[in-house]
Amino acid sequence: MNRAVASVAGMCLTVLLAACGGGGGGQALLPNSAPVHAVPDPQAPTVPLRGIVTYDSVPNIGGALIYAETLRKPVRGAVVEVLDDASRTVATARTSGTGAYAVLVAPNRSVSLRVRAQLANDSPGARWDVTVRDNTRSDAIYALEVASFAVGKEPVTRDVHAPSGWDGTRYASARIAAPFAMLDTIHDAQAKVLSVVPDAEFVPLRVFWSPHNLPANGDTALGQIGSTLFRRSGPDGPAIYVLGKEDLDTDEYDASVIAHEWAHYYQASFSRNDSPGGSHSLQDSLDARLAFAEGWANAWAGIALGREDYTDSLGTQQARGLRMNLTAGAPSNPGWYREASIQSVLWTLNSRVGFRAIHDAFTGDFKSAPALTTIHSFAAAFGRAAPAHAPQLAELLVRERISAALDDPFGERETNDGGLSGDPGALPMYRRAGVGGTTSACVSNRRGAGNKLGTHVFLRFTVASPRNHTLQVSGPAGADPDLIVYSGSQLSAARRVGSTETLVLPLAAGEHVLALNDFNNSSTATCFAVSIV
Repeated sequence: MNRAVASVAGMCLTVLLAACGGGGGGQALLPNSAPVHAVPDPQAPTVPLRGIVTYDSVPNIGGALIYAETLRKPVRGAVVEVLDDASRTVATARTSGTGAYAVLVAPNRSVSLRVRAQLANDSPGARWDVTVRDNTRSDAIYALEVASFAVGKEPVTRDVHAPSGWDGTRYASARIAAPFAMLDTIHDAQAKVLSVVPDAEFVPLRVFWSPHNLPANGDTALGQIGSTLFRRSGPDGPAIYVLGKEDLDTDEYDASVIAHEWAHYYQASFSRNDSPGGSHSLQDSLDARLAFAEGWANAWAGIALGREDYTDSLGTQQARGLRMNLTAGAPSNPGWYREASIQSVLWTLNSRVGFRAIHDAFTGDFKSAPALTTIHSFAAAFGRAAPAHAPQLAELLVRERISAALDDPFGERETNDGGLSGDPGALPMYRRAGVGGTTSACVSNRRGAGNKLGTHVFLRFTVASPRNHTLQVSGPAGADPDLIVYSGSQLSAARRVGSTETLVLPLAAGEHVLALNDFNNSSTATCFAVSIV
């Protein structure tokens, strides 16, 4: 790779992006290959090499980034490599909670340092691997590289700092601190889980950030990522994409946003998430699965970061944005279909009973039960996992006009129809369908596009013995039915174009759920004939 070399305060910084900051820090992109390790001689003399790694942390206050309040924070849990003149890794370490690292190296030689934007641990009983990568540079890992320096016979201290690149009005140089800011938020999120499950094994996670990432849909290699978002599956597993376009929308310092997306990673990795995804707002009445997933993610941002507000910056100089109170609930029309209601219930529940009970619910019946992932299925799982705390959850549900029956994962006793009285798609939350017959099922576009309240209808059906079943959905002209079948998790989906959809699927004995919607979102009452044979 071609590298430019700059000098700051007598130190050489090796950088791929021809820019560097003060304080002995630099930025580079590492190739996607394993380092070459030298084999040390255990009998050879060694010299301690130690230091502290820090980064510029720009606080988000009330929805705006306040650069004048920038703090130096430790880079925690990151991988530090010591390289010899042949670019071989001669020692590795992981920074502590104070950003400190310490290694032993051979005396009388020149070495260089590389701090990878990576949290890694593969010790028995607890594993994780988080990397921050540049999606506009072949998905290479970010790293802070310090050029070679001499090690004699005496201990050496070499501190390293990653600057923000902000000159008072703009980002005038490489934003070296950005990858480490995102890692720090993820460090907090992982620590919250580890506080209740010390031996947790986290699925490897890739975080993609670039100063070119902007809210436009297209080629992610060009930075066209659409928004900061979580993708549960891909060629390399789960990933978070983060906006970084200056004066438009940057999220690397918006800890609430990063923690929100990590919450989707948590739900998908440790539990289950049936949400259809898509656009949403606090004003929307949403599909129950989406309302739960987004409300949970907002709540988690406060739980993991130890705060009761959620902030997000954007605009010129990142000087405006939003702040919301996670405790307040929905200001109007509260219920199981409002993410503000869900976030208030879950944030307050954590503040009262702690995260252990919530984690037990997520990893218990909520994950494996036939019911889809809604507040009702969570409440039922919580009631089984933490019965002593059930009254506290019930109180919070009633406050947000959600059924407090904690033995009702399908919401059969729910009475709040979200203002869709007389329209299809709201209540009952699930319809019964028989195997061997035809059932009428209707959806509505009254609350908006294809992920809003009423746009999906859920059918419960029971299979007596395992065999292949044919599920056929027929609708009126102009409609385009899509269907997904679940049995504790998604089994299969059919999303072809046309007014009829057919899916042949081997089904185990037991209860299953069919989720049905009209892709064309045709009318306030689009009805389908559903046959299961």
